[in-house]
Amino acid sequence: MNYTVVSTAEFTYPDITEYPSSSRGISLISARGSFACCQIILSGIKSALAKVSISGAEGEIYSLMPVYVEKNHNLDPEKFEPHFPERKAPYYVYDCARPFSGQLLTTGDTAGLYVSIPVPKDAPVGKISGSVDIECGGERAEIPLCVDVCRAVVPDTSISLINGYSTGYITRYQGIAAGTPEMEALDEKYMAMLRRARQNMMYVGGVDKKKNDDGSWEFDPSRLERQMERYEKHGFDRFFGPSIGWRQSWSKPTILLAGEIPSMSFEGYKYLEQYLPAIKEMLDRHGWNKNYVMGVADEPNPANSTEYRALCGMIKSVEPSIRLADAMSWNSSTFGALDVCIPLNSEYDQHKEEFEYMRSHGTELWHYVCCVPRYGKYINRFMDYPLLSSRYIFWGNYRYGLTGYLHWAAADWQPRQNPYISNVPEHHNTDSVCFLPSGDTHIIYPGDGEPWMSLRLEAQREGEEEYELLKLLSESDKASADAICAECFTSFNEVEYDAVKFEAARRKLIEKVSAL
Repeated sequence: MNYTVVSTAEFTYPDITEYPSSSRGISLISARGSFACCQIILSGIKSALAKVSISGAEGEIYSLMPVYVEKNHNLDPEKFEPHFPERKAPYYVYDCARPFSGQLLTTGDTAGLYVSIPVPKDAPVGKISGSVDIECGGERAEIPLCVDVCRAVVPDTSISLINGYSTGYITRYQGIAAGTPEMEALDEKYMAMLRRARQNMMYVGGVDKKKNDDGSWEFDPSRLERQMERYEKHGFDRFFGPSIGWRQSWSKPTILLAGEIPSMSFEGYKYLEQYLPAIKEMLDRHGWNKNYVMGVADEPNPANSTEYRALCGMIKSVEPSIRLADAMSWNSSTFGALDVCIPLNSEYDQHKEEFEYMRSHGTELWHYVCCVPRYGKYINRFMDYPLLSSRYIFWGNYRYGLTGYLHWAAADWQPRQNPYISNVPEHHNTDSVCFLPSGDTHIIYPGDGEPWMSLRLEAQREGEEEYELLKLLSESDKASADAICAECFTSFNEVEYDAVKFEAARRKLIEKVSAL
């Protein structure tokens, strides 16, 4: 039985056994309030049955599960370039980490493990020594383990971090009825996994409405209130409220309220006058207003931008204290309409001067990715991009001072999609039908009565932790923080993909913060 230890800064694959970051021992550095993690690729194994244990430390052991990437969707094979894609499809990648249960997930004579050692905020500073011991097919490997626990402590998440999460996708995929104790318990496991990945914001909804015979409306936000209370109980303290409107079509200007009321009609105005005070009263009662943003009509486009801006103005005239936010494109011309602008990272990069002007006049700036950008070397969390691409998203938050990150999907598997073998699914949005690039629909996999995390979710956690450490260092030594960032991240489409160089910069960051 052969093995190699691989950094979490690069993807591993069942058909590759040596990597740029390969080593024979596990030598890790960690700030406190984090996890010390690595991958182990085994080859030449004679049995799937195995015993794996960690001596000298408490840790978590996962089997790496190969996931199929069937197509490099929306990338022109005539224009492939290094890292875009990282590999030409079809192929399998180790993106899913399944809790180890005594059985390796083998491909031929190869298998993978993911080892994660929690390092609490109050962990003693110093070195943890031990080993990871593997017995398989009558053979044994004792892999030396050393974790350098540094004085640095990772602060809590300070940006607004949201991956869209809804139990509806889970109930549909796993066949568990909504509202049952079984679903509630599964929901809690998904929430715990998102919190592990440092997510602090959730999409929320659930306002019941009734139209009276005289044309007036009654609104009951009790379900919304209960959902927010439940999320708050599980550690989420920021909320992205339900969009008040939605596009009628990608090609038409009309935005509808309640699914049927033209937003620019007198009935639409009356709707706002009755809906918004009901929401504000509930927010004020809990003190949630400062941590709540409300969507207007997701991803405005040139066809509806004029009506969109007018709707934002109407909302502000009724309830100016409710902050408005949406994912948006520069060509939607929404400048001045939102409290929080969330452009694609590529569009922020291409219109920095304009976005920074907006920020200087009071607009908060986040960024987002979805099925795009898919060009120009812009980073995204796709499965056919380098694993560091997912991680660098948050280095972009530090580089440009962006105070939030949004993606529409945490576990939003599409109808008829099996995310282990199908990752370019068909997607419907109003009157648009498209196919999504691999990994866009999820960073969590549906397991056996539990969620299984992806390596991209772990990369997100690590990237956000590095953001917090860069930010902390910058408060006393901005020149050093900026220099370390520049070693790896120049812009959203110019980053360092050498895992060894990345690990050296990360070590420097942790050591610099520890020396403060």
